Amino acid sequence: MRSAIGLREDQRLGLFERLREIRWLFVLFLMAIAGIGIATLYSAAGGSFEPWAIRQGARFGVALVVMLMVAMSDLRAWWRWSYAIYAVGILLLVFVDVAGVIGMGAQRWIDLGIINLQPSEVMKVALVLALARYFDGCDTAMVRRPLVLVVPILMVLMPVALVLKQPDLGTAIMLFLGGSAVFLPLACRCGCFFSLD
Repeated sequence: MRSAIGLREDQRLGLFERLREIRWLFVLFLMAIAGIGIATLYSAAGGSFEPWAIRQGARFGVALVVMLMVAMSDLRAWWRWSYAIYAVGILLLVFVDVAGVIGMGAQRWIDLGIINLQPSEVMKVALVLALARYFDGCDTAMVRRPLVLVVPILMVLMPVALVLKQPDLGTAIMLFLGGSAVFLPLACRCGCFFSLD
């Protein structure tokens, strides 16, 4: 119910309202951290923006624009496309296994010409979105049935297995923990692991 109300409220927000909703202090904090990092790279290169500082600055600029676009986007779109984003993430992980770029002893990237895309990073977001949508459609009574949890458990284990095959143990652990974190509030609410009384 709460998620449905949130989606309805998000639908009514205009562009300026969405801009006002952004936590600008947090954005400035991120920009300050990025500025310190870029200054450090500038210093490490002997007072030159090449080769590291300029690239880091460009990446941060692109990431900042994407972050603001996502922050102002309609929540309904993320809910509607969550399964499709998850499916694309799985396909990208499979593609990495078949024709990915090998580097540092692992096959983790897809060469897009300008940048190398690491699908496991996309999957970190896609997994949480897909699990959130799945559990949004479940009530407490449904989740108490063990068979209902088979699908979300497989949704977690499938990308974890594909990332382990690259091999990338660290990212596989992050995916597992991220997926498990979505289960935890639900488990507490249902009293699956312990009682809140």
